[in-house]
Amino acid sequence: MLNHVAKALIGFISCFILSACHKPAVLDDSLALNILNQSQQKMGYAVNIVSNSPAARDKKISGWSCADKVDWVEAGVVKCNKSGRSGVYLTFTTKGKQLLIGEPWGSSEVRNARVLAVTRRVQSINSITLSDKNRAKVSYNWVYDTHTPFSNDHLKKLIPLNAPKTGGANFILRDKQWKIEN
Repeated sequence: MLNHVAKALIGFISCFILSACHKPAVLDDSLALNILNQSQQKMGYAVNIVSNSPAARDKKISGWSCADKVDWVEAGVVKCNKSGRSGVYLTFTTKGKQLLIGEPWGSSEVRNARVLAVTRRVQSINSITLSDKNRAKVSYNWVYDTHTPFSNDHLKKLIPLNAPKTGGANFILRDKQWKIEN
């Protein structure tokens, strides 16, 4: 009996020591960069697009057609479909849905969507300042890194790639994990 109690006690003490010794990860540049880039997967310069052509529903079509969206179709972000007599609408492919911010909205006549035209990522950490053991301010450099198929010539001239800009975020330690404070 004593042997069983001793084994159980050793097991309990081992579990207690292991859980008590588990300390949160140190918030260093590498961890901060990883957390920031994971949280900003759908960050960048977004634009609104019309995903159907309501003016293309007549004998005399005046809206856009699938030929107008061929670049998006060839890039594999949308499929262009015809509906009824001459209606035209876009459906997002799996690749296109990754660039979609939120859900499309509108009516059956006019559907809109918000999509990323230029993606961004955090490039480097400038500083980490701990305000106490559970809070930190992180200063970082970020860049626009890719023009997506939804970008246009005007945006390509207006938004240069890989030009660093500074940003900041507040981090908080919750449940022994560092997270961006909302």
